Amino acid sequence: MIKIYIFADSYKHFDDAIKEYSKRLWKKAKIMKLNPSKKQTPRDIIEEETSAIKEKISKEKGFKILLNPSWKELNTFEFTNLIEETKHNYPDIVFAIGWAYGFDYSKLKNSFNLDLSLWKFIMPHALVLTIVLEQVYRADMIERWSDYHK
Repeated sequence: MIKIYIFADSYKHFDDAIKEYSKRLWKKAKIMKLNPSKKQTPRDIIEEETSAIKEKISKEKGFKILLNPSWKELNTFEFTNLIEETKHNYPDIVFAIGWAYGFDYSKLKNSFNLDLSLWKFIMPHALVLTIVLEQVYRADMIERWSDYHK
């Protein structure tokens, strides 16, 4: 099972794509929507959301991936290999996607197995969710030798 924790009010601009990839992945992926902090300052928001994701992640038994724009990038085939190899060793693969200000990554370094960057650009959280869902779906299709990837 793929689990994706995301801080989000809505996916308004990406709702159709998120629904489509969620449908294609059927019961292979579960989105765990968390309410963004209502604090006023970026520092307070980061602190509250870092604590919240750390608490949620601590209860997970799977391989934990923190999406962090400053870390390691993988191409599609490397990502596919990571997903396929990890599925053999862990019951779940768990992603964490931050809200507008991200997390205090220094406080999370021991809570995750891997920090992963989709790109050096900072993107809307719902777009990141869409990309993660699409890449997980693509990895599944590559494993099955489907025409989707061609």
